[in-house]
Amino acid sequence: MKTKLRPFFVMLILLAGFHPIATKATTIFPIATNLSLLEFSCGIAFGGTNYLVAMEVGANVVGQRVSTNGTLQDSQISVGSNPGFPPNIALAFGQTNYLLAWSDNSVSSGVDMFGQFISRNGAKIGSKFNLLSTQGSHGFQYVWALASDGTNFLAVWQDNNDGSFYGQLVTPAGTLSGSAFLISSQLQNGNGAAVTFGKTNYLVVWQSNNGSMGNVNQAFGEFVSKNGSPGSLFQIGQTSSEDQNPLAVAFDGTNYLAVWSWDPPPETGGSVTNWDLYGRQVSQTGAFPGSELQLVTDPGSQSFPSLAFDGSNYLLAYSDMHWNSNGSFNKTNYNIRFQFFNRSGSAFGSEFTNFPSQKTNAPILTLNGLLFDGSRFVMAATLGTIATDAGGNITGFPSSEVYGSFIPKSTPPTPPPQLTSLIYTNGQFSLMLTGTASTNYVIQVSTNLAVNNWLSVVTNTATGGTFSFTDTHATNQNRFYRAMQK
Repeated sequence: MKTKLRPFFVMLILLAGFHPIATKATTIFPIATNLSLLEFSCGIAFGGTNYLVAMEVGANVVGQRVSTNGTLQDSQISVGSNPGFPPNIALAFGQTNYLLAWSDNSVSSGVDMFGQFISRNGAKIGSKFNLLSTQGSHGFQYVWALASDGTNFLAVWQDNNDGSFYGQLVTPAGTLSGSAFLISSQLQNGNGAAVTFGKTNYLVVWQSNNGSMGNVNQAFGEFVSKNGSPGSLFQIGQTSSEDQNPLAVAFDGTNYLAVWSWDPPPETGGSVTNWDLYGRQVSQTGAFPGSELQLVTDPGSQSFPSLAFDGSNYLLAYSDMHWNSNGSFNKTNYNIRFQFFNRSGSAFGSEFTNFPSQKTNAPILTLNGLLFDGSRFVMAATLGTIATDAGGNITGFPSSEVYGSFIPKSTPPTPPPQLTSLIYTNGQFSLMLTGTASTNYVIQVSTNLAVNNWLSVVTNTATGGTFSFTDTHATNQNRFYRAMQK
């Protein structure tokens, strides 16, 4: 912001100074880099002393402990196999242990979803256990999401028979608390759900067409109490989407923020090339503090969001992919991007990237891969290569690895200082600086902007948010002033 004033050849210019927003970590660290296997990150949780990363490695479901300095602890912890793709794996930390949940696609009948507790020290607690007491009339069960209220866990899964979403509470002892309960019986439910715990309830979110004809999808939500009592379904999204993708949801201590992919109709030949990310705040009673938000609407397709809150602001991570003008996938233009948002869902700072390519592997996916550990964000992501057919359609992943990164918490820009002219008398020019209370500022002066020669004339603290300054040398010559945070 610039303001000009010329009293007797004196000019006042404001140049705002502020603390930079932290945008990237200085290093990344390897988590799974065996080039002979496909490795996909499927979630990360913090146990207070270390992290656990859930992954699909080859056909196996594994956990990998990582220290708070990014070094691997012990070897991979194998708990199951055949989670499919995208992997039906979920992870959360409770009071004392991690719970890793997954679906086993090799199971042709009966219960196919399982859980395994893992201690902070990386030891498996007991054996794997069923996440459903009996199959009953259910079809294949797809694990989509997992969260903890600090004591129990809520697993969210989908029945392949009719697409309905169900919930199951799990105690810290590894027992099922009550029976599985219906969350939503909407027809044509979407491929994915997300869940988080607030102060008193879980919030489960998903996309569905609600039984409407065609691909007219909306974002929906439902609260679930700590004792496993589901509330009533309510619609979150206001704009219909042609397609659907995995979602993300986080809680800021007052409201939830749900984030989903939005694809404007119509699709061209069944090809989706223009996903954006939409979101909306949800109160603890299911009300909406504001309307639907267009969070990310960049060129290309943004999908697979991960979301975390650092006590002041949200950080959103997402996959960013691009297609060529003929509709074929651009194999050289994909990345994982990040953007800070305040509690109201307004972006600040610039989008940034954080993972450089490793060998031929570039950042691809962020499946449930972001958390805030109390002092910084921690990210686990999949880097890889993408194969296409002759028509440019994605056919698979020739290689993939898992890397992690630490990202500093948000530092929003300080509001710029304001300089106001007070009076010019007998060669003396008085100014008032208004800025952030208890912040140090420097006022500089120049007589010739062409050479950009600035002289600091006063440094002071804006006690109470202001301080005044009088330049006793403002004689008949051009005088340019600027104020910057020191």
